[in-house]
Amino acid sequence: MDIFHFEKIYKAVTKSTKASILASSFLIVPSTLAQSDLQIEEVVVTAQKKSENLQDVPISVNTLSSEELNNLNIKDFSDYVLQLPSVSAIQRRPGMGQIFMRGISDGGNSNQSLQGPAVAIYFDESPVTMIGDNLDVHVYDIERIEALSGPQGTLYGAASQAGNLKIITNNPDSEFDSGFNVSLESTKAGSRSGMVEAFVNIPLSDNAAIRIVGYNDRDGGYIDSVADSITYPVSGITRNNTAYIQDDFNDSVKSGYRAALRVNLNENWTLDASVIGQTLESDGVWDHEPTRLGNYNVGRFFEDSQDDDWTRFSGTLTGDLGFADLTFTTSSLERDFEVLSDYSHYSVDGYVEGYYTCYTSYFGACVDPSIQFENDTTQNFDTHEIRLASNNDSKLNWIIGAFYSENETKFNSQWHVPPISPDAAVPTTTDLYFQTDQLRSEEESAFFGELYYQLNDKTELTIGHRRFDNETTLTGFVGTIWWPTSIYGSATRPDNVNSAYNGKDSITKINVAYDLSEDTLLYATLSEGYRPGGANRTTQLGATYEADFLTNKELGFKTTFADGRGRLNAAIYSMDWDDIQLGWFDSSISLLGLVDNIGKAKSTGSEIDLKYLVNDNLSLGLSASTNEAVLKADYVLRGAIEARNGQDLPFTPDSKYNFNLNYDRDNGDSMQFNYAFVDEMWNDLFYDDRKMQNSYAIANYYYLKPVNENSSVQFFIDNIFNEKADLYINNEDEIELVTINRPRTIGLKYSWKFN
Repeated sequence: MDIFHFEKIYKAVTKSTKASILASSFLIVPSTLAQSDLQIEEVVVTAQKKSENLQDVPISVNTLSSEELNNLNIKDFSDYVLQLPSVSAIQRRPGMGQIFMRGISDGGNSNQSLQGPAVAIYFDESPVTMIGDNLDVHVYDIERIEALSGPQGTLYGAASQAGNLKIITNNPDSEFDSGFNVSLESTKAGSRSGMVEAFVNIPLSDNAAIRIVGYNDRDGGYIDSVADSITYPVSGITRNNTAYIQDDFNDSVKSGYRAALRVNLNENWTLDASVIGQTLESDGVWDHEPTRLGNYNVGRFFEDSQDDDWTRFSGTLTGDLGFADLTFTTSSLERDFEVLSDYSHYSVDGYVEGYYTCYTSYFGACVDPSIQFENDTTQNFDTHEIRLASNNDSKLNWIIGAFYSENETKFNSQWHVPPISPDAAVPTTTDLYFQTDQLRSEEESAFFGELYYQLNDKTELTIGHRRFDNETTLTGFVGTIWWPTSIYGSATRPDNVNSAYNGKDSITKINVAYDLSEDTLLYATLSEGYRPGGANRTTQLGATYEADFLTNKELGFKTTFADGRGRLNAAIYSMDWDDIQLGWFDSSISLLGLVDNIGKAKSTGSEIDLKYLVNDNLSLGLSASTNEAVLKADYVLRGAIEARNGQDLPFTPDSKYNFNLNYDRDNGDSMQFNYAFVDEMWNDLFYDDRKMQNSYAIANYYYLKPVNENSSVQFFIDNIFNEKADLYINNEDEIELVTINRPRTIGLKYSWKFN
């Protein structure tokens, strides 16, 4: 059967899916007769920087195992974020994701001159957290993903303020293993997609092995760039987009590799080294204009594209010193990316025509003010950590360590107006009306530790502390020929940014865990997280901004029940966010985005994670969160209330949940129905500008059939009911753009594995 004709059988599959769900629900009733030896699988996590059973860790943690990642057909950032209830995100195009947890959101920021994120992202042992453009790592041969809710600052440091996301890869092992996947997909009213991914694990000797991974993922487009025009108000010039009309123009290709080496130096010492590289090339935008141009349609007047190329080296040495385990890890990430975007509508209601393209007394006749935006960024991110963890069975255990990182980001943002007069352009350029050409350097050094004291047979006390020192510098140029000082007629472009921040502080964590029974753990936590301070590009609001802090009060429990067939974890929390770093733009003060510490907010909520084996064939899972995150003081700027006490923080849905129903047949076939719901949420913090994004629900269905001992075929439908989800409303310019999800996609995946 031709895979691209699967759309024809959609109605039949949907009807069958609903019938399967209904039938499965009746199977829950006789579950009390299930065999007593049926046990839910143990989950091992490294949330506390050591391998532990999830049920023994007094932290709220959601996990996606290797099997779950495969069954849910998860391959990138947007896929796994949907399945994590405590997590919300913005992603306007691949490779540009911003992430929030537990409602702690300032609205996000993609400006590399402004504040950093409140959630840290870790790849194995090291952070890869970035401003606005987090790595969109292809998900293949991944052991698991862990979402650690709440502040994790004592062990993980900067940006682990609201939580931490960890992507953990499969390590080489001593047995030969290999496999590959090939998939083909058809998207409703869109272009076809295809993917190839493979791995091989090769023992090199009795004490060494290497694991190699490669992939190529081609996503077809589903947004059409249609005929459109702009008439500019000052000059009356009309621009059309004939050269940029194209169907399904938002396509992307992601390709990469990973090579990992493990050497057991002796019975006590192990060396791990790895290199991973990835290239992402995308064209078009993932936005549409439903009101003006219709669903999945947008008007563009310049090229939209992205080239993102990064390589990461890492090494970890672990060993047993007798009294403690030592871990030393180092990593180095190099990234280059270029973004081109159509910025033409900005000129409809901006300064461009009045001062640069239609200032006839200086530059002659008016010219077309349409803007092509370009950003070229080079980033180098090096981290080093050494820690010792006690390995005895005494009442007192501990972990201590030191951390150091250097992050250098060189970025050149350019607003091109091709026909602009050379006299109106930024000096040393030919067509830039505005430019930000800067180097941002950040350093962090820290000492950290946690003590674990067994008060009695049932109670353990944890005390954690981190002392950190951060430095940030910004140097370079930002501005136009008129601003911040007039350089009209100059033949050189002066460097006018030279800002620095240096700050140090500390945070603390206290946790009490109590074993109510052999199967039930209760815990209470008081913990803190932080974002380091930084430097502004100008002193118009203040040369620097200070660190902001989050204090979390949390109660939780973890239990297994029904003779081990069920697992239920839950938590309630209340978090206070003080001295919030907020990036904002107000042209009456400055033509630059700046950062200020504006006040405080509060987030309260609950989380639940349930998994249950109904019988040998049927299992279900439910993960959910509720959240109320609000400002606790007015934000006043130049006498005007820009954000109001009591209003919701942006990108914080009041509720989010996902439901999974799995059915495994005795002949080896398996099927899964997945349903994920995201509540409505605001798109911005500023009261007069923000809009409500509608709630949405995405349903997915997967059916896997073994072909033989080594291979299987998976049939899947993503977004069964073709839900149109408002992922992000961008109303900052003259027109409103809405980032939208992929329409219903039907596909086949063939998997082969040999070991």
